[in-house]
Amino acid sequence: MAIVATSRCSTAKPRRRRVLGRVGLALPALFGLVIATLPLRSARAQAASFPPITSRNFDIDLFEQPALGSPRLIAMSGAVNSVAEGAAGLYTNPASAAVRPETDAEKFAWNVYFNSYVPVDGQDSNNNGQAVTSVHRSLLGAAGLLLQYGPWGLSLDGGYTAHEIAAEAGGGLGVRSFIPHVALARTFAGGSIAAGVGLRGGALNVYTLMGGDTLFTRFGLSGEGGVVWKPREQDFRVAFSGALPVHTGSVDYKCDPSNCDGYILPSDAIVPWSATVGGAWRFGPTPWNHQVGGAYRDERQLTVAVDLTFTGAVSNGYGMEAFAAKQLQPSGQDISVTPRLGLEAEVLRGWLRVRAGFYDEASRFADTSARPHGTGGAEVRLFAFHLGGHERRVSASFAADFAARYKNGGLSIGFWN
Repeated sequence: MAIVATSRCSTAKPRRRRVLGRVGLALPALFGLVIATLPLRSARAQAASFPPITSRNFDIDLFEQPALGSPRLIAMSGAVNSVAEGAAGLYTNPASAAVRPETDAEKFAWNVYFNSYVPVDGQDSNNNGQAVTSVHRSLLGAAGLLLQYGPWGLSLDGGYTAHEIAAEAGGGLGVRSFIPHVALARTFAGGSIAAGVGLRGGALNVYTLMGGDTLFTRFGLSGEGGVVWKPREQDFRVAFSGALPVHTGSVDYKCDPSNCDGYILPSDAIVPWSATVGGAWRFGPTPWNHQVGGAYRDERQLTVAVDLTFTGAVSNGYGMEAFAAKQLQPSGQDISVTPRLGLEAEVLRGWLRVRAGFYDEASRFADTSARPHGTGGAEVRLFAFHLGGHERRVSASFAADFAARYKNGGLSIGFWN
C-alpha cells in the first residue's frame, strides 16, 4: 500500500490534454482490434504423436511465458520491466522493489497484490499445440508483497500453476509448479538508478490422478538481478533484468524411477535462463521522473512501454503434456524471443486508468508457431477514506488476456497509487 495524502492536480497545456484524452479513449478500440485479429495467426495445433519414452535421459522444460502477475502487468502485456513502480514490476525486475511513484511519501510503505483465474476446458497454457488442460482443480495465479523503507525495497512474489492433463492426452497426471522470487533493491544517484538482486526458485510436483500418488518432486534456486535507469526530469526509463537457469538436480521419487506407476521419470526439471530489456516513455504535463507534491499525481497521461524477453534453451528439454502421454515432445531446443507492447492512460484524473497491449508469445516447441496475445484492462477508483491523517483511495482493477487456446481474466481490489 503506497502512503498517500492530499493530491494536487497539475495543469496541462490544452493541446497536450486533447491528445492524451483522444489516445486514452482509443485504447479500448485498440484492444478490440487486436482481439479481432488473433485468429489470423493462431498456432498450428497438431495431434500428439511423439516418440515414446524409453530411458531417463531427458529433462522437463519448466518455463514461464504468458503474462502472469498483477492486473496492471497482465493488461499491459507484461511490458512493465522499465515502468517498474510498486507491485506491477515485482514479477519481472528485482530492481522495481526500490522504485516508488514520484510523489510525496513517508519513509515506510508497503503494497500487495494477488491475481488468480480458473482456466476453461481445452486450455493450452504452454502453447505446445495440445489443448488438454482439464478445468477440474486447475489454477493459475500470482501473488506478491512489497516492503519499502527509504531508498531500500524488499519484495517476495511468485507464480503458481496447477492443472490436470485430460484423458485425450493419454495421461491422467496432475501437475503443480511454483516459481518464487525474493529480491532486495536500492536506489542510487538521487533516485536516478535502481538496482536489485535476488533469488528465483523452481518447484515441480507431478502426481497421478488415479489415487493421487506422487511421481516426483523437485526444487532448486538461482540468482537474478535488474537495473532501472530513470534520469531526473526526463520522460523515459530504460531497464534490464536477467535470471540464471534453475537446475533442480536429481529428481526426488518414492518408487522405481524406471517404472513409477508405468512412467519413466525425468532426470531433471529446469527453469531456463531469461533476460529482458525494456524501455518506456510517458507523455504528460510534467516530466515522468519529477517529484510532485502530494501523494497522488492525478495527471492525464499516456505511458508507452516495450519489452523484449529472451528465454534460454534447454538442450535436453521436453514438454510436460507429452510426458503425461509417456512421449517425448522436444521443448526449448532454441532460445525463444517474446516482444511485448503495453499502453496505459489516465483518462479521468484520479478516477480512471485504461490499459491495453500486445505480445507475441514465442513457442518453445517445433510443432507450434508464435502465438499473438491481446490484453486490456482498467483501474477504477471506488472511494477514499482517511486513516492516520492520510487519504487512502480504494480501487478495482480488472485485466484480460486472450489468445488462441488461452484465456486469462481477473478482478482485484486494492489501493490507488
